[in-house]
Amino acid sequence: MSIENKRSQICGMSFIPMTDATVVNHPGESIIKISGTWHEISISSGEFKEKEGNGDVVEQELEAVVTDTGENAVALLRNICRCDGLIRLRHTNGDIKVVGTDQFPVLLTMQRSGTPASITLSFKRESPEPAKILESF
Repeated sequence: MSIENKRSQICGMSFIPMTDATVVNHPGESIIKISGTWHEISISSGEFKEKEGNGDVVEQELEAVVTDTGENAVALLRNICRCDGLIRLRHTNGDIKVVGTDQFPVLLTMQRSGTPASITLSFKRESPEPAKILESF
C-alpha cells in the first residue's frame, strides 16, 4: 500500500438498497460490479477502518457524520437505515470502493446528537471479504 492510500480519506458516500441493485460479484476477487440507482449521502466527515481479524474474517467499521438535518435528508437517511444494502465510498486518492456484497450486505445505524444537530451513520461488523474496487458494467 502506498503512502497516498494510507493517508486517503473518505470524501463521498452513497448507498444502494439490495432490492435496487444488480450485482456481479465473485468471492475472493478484489472487484465488484453494480448497477442501479445510488443514493448520495452528503457527509461532512467519514472514517472507514478495515483490518484482518481472526481466521478468514475482516473487521470493518464505518462512522460518517451528516450535518444536513433537514426534513428531506433525515427521511432519506431513515429509509437507508431500514434496509440492507451496499455502501460506495469515494476516497481523496481517487479510489472508489464498495463495502458489502450481495451475499453479505451492510446495515447502517443512525444516531442524532449535538448542538447544532448532526447525524452519525455507522456500522461495525465482521465480513468474509474486504471492501472491493467498484468496476462499471
